[in-house]
Amino acid sequence: MQDVFILDIATIAAVVAALVTVVGNAVNMDKNYRSLLAVAIASVLWFLPKEWGEQVIIALIIGLTASGVYSQVKPRDNANELLRLQMREEIRQEMEEHKSREDRLHSEEENLQQTRKE
Repeated sequence: MQDVFILDIATIAAVVAALVTVVGNAVNMDKNYRSLLAVAIASVLWFLPKEWGEQVIIALIIGLTASGVYSQVKPRDNANELLRLQMREEIRQEMEEHKSREDRLHSEEENLQQTRKE
């Protein structure tokens, strides 16, 4: 590429970072290999002919922006959160019941000791 501007480099870096995240998450890539993926993607984008390069970068920016916006507004799966809250409530109830039993046993022991003293 000729006539390189800092804005070009920053744009390509942002696109590469987004692509690494999208591709890495899509294929469950180990985080140790994502740097190599970034270098590979950057090399491909940088060495594309200028006529194609600009069009490819624009298409990637549009696609990545659209997918980012969608991921922010898509319906969330709250099933896991609901399950976690239900489990917390069950544990809390079990702890209260356990404490209540301990209190009753303690009270009964005190009553028994009182009756033995008399």
